[in-house]
Amino acid sequence: MDRHGFRMIRSDYRQAAATVVTELTGNGVHIWQLSLLANSEVVSGDTLSKNEIRQAERFHFTTDRLKFILTRTMLRSLLSRYAGVEAKKLTLAYNRHGKPYLLNPDRDKPVFFNVTHSQDIALFAFSRQGEIGIDIEYMRDNIKYLELAQRFFSAQEYQALAQLSGNELKTGFYRCWTRKEAFIKAVGTGLSFSLGKFAVNFENNDNPKLLWADTAHFSGTCNMFPILDDEYYCAALACLCHPGQVDFYYCPQNLD
Repeated sequence: MDRHGFRMIRSDYRQAAATVVTELTGNGVHIWQLSLLANSEVVSGDTLSKNEIRQAERFHFTTDRLKFILTRTMLRSLLSRYAGVEAKKLTLAYNRHGKPYLLNPDRDKPVFFNVTHSQDIALFAFSRQGEIGIDIEYMRDNIKYLELAQRFFSAQEYQALAQLSGNELKTGFYRCWTRKEAFIKAVGTGLSFSLGKFAVNFENNDNPKLLWADTAHFSGTCNMFPILDDEYYCAALACLCHPGQVDFYYCPQNLD
């Protein structure tokens, strides 16, 4: 276990998913990582709802459509285990800002969840304690980091980023972006809560946190965790609860 309270567990999906559900206690969070590249052509999508099928059909490119089907199929497979309901029978609803939630959950076993994907990776987060948000971004080089930060981030964040250059600027921008997106997703208000109305730190990857927020939009507490932070991807988890432990599982490279 590292300093963030993580257990990194490389497990076969079928074996782990059948057993770890009982380990998701009130103060824990489970995260699953799925390779969309390795599995993009091996899923049928037969557990998806009619609405999800319609969503899939809207994608112009086949690759994007297959990734959507795979992500939703895996979400339903995992949710079915945590909720104790067949994947096909799960009913997902959305709040007015588009955040998905499980309709009519078991009150004794609530399941809070969130999903994110970028490029070839999808992440799924589950909690029984409270709302959570997760975000992953593939770190691109052809982005004007400071222009975007000045337009969308808080003045405090922009000024801190403006002191950086090169890879430090790139890393700082994506740490800031993913932590802000994860927080917005946890709160569940979408971009009606402007990204400039709150600030996160990104200089210290060992202690990510919400620095301040406009109390007209948020007055609670938020705990943040770095999930991925390498040369290709950056990801963050935000919890409107107090997880004592975050367990990280890997889905298999081939779902057959």
